Amino acid sequence: MATTDDPRKAIVGAWRLVHSVEHGPGGVRRYPFGEDAVGYIMYSETGVMAVQIARRVRAGDAEGRPDYLAYFGRYEVDTENRLVRHHLEGQLRPGDLSDLLERSYEFYNDKLSLRPRDGTDREILWQRA
Repeated sequence: MATTDDPRKAIVGAWRLVHSVEHGPGGVRRYPFGEDAVGYIMYSETGVMAVQIARRVRAGDAEGRPDYLAYFGRYEVDTENRLVRHHLEGQLRPGDLSDLLERSYEFYNDKLSLRPRDGTDREILWQRA
């Protein structure tokens, strides 16, 4: 874990995107924003968060894949269930995302792994910035 045993403190700060990957049948990996996606997520001590993820090259994807994700709001860490809950107050494309997003979290070395609790097998991996 990061510098503290308390996940509520360990999560605070800025994190740089390592990857956003979805694991499909047969071990097939899909990168919704490309293998070279860029992004940051920030968690404040006061319970405010913001995230932005973008394709490195944005050109209005003809296949309809997303090229930019951004939202902000409040967050809470549920240490008993190892969840972080994002309570959205605003997002790039209103209505695209639920107002509440739950992520399982895991810390290791200087990384934070977030896994959406939406029935998909996705990992969004961040490294402390």
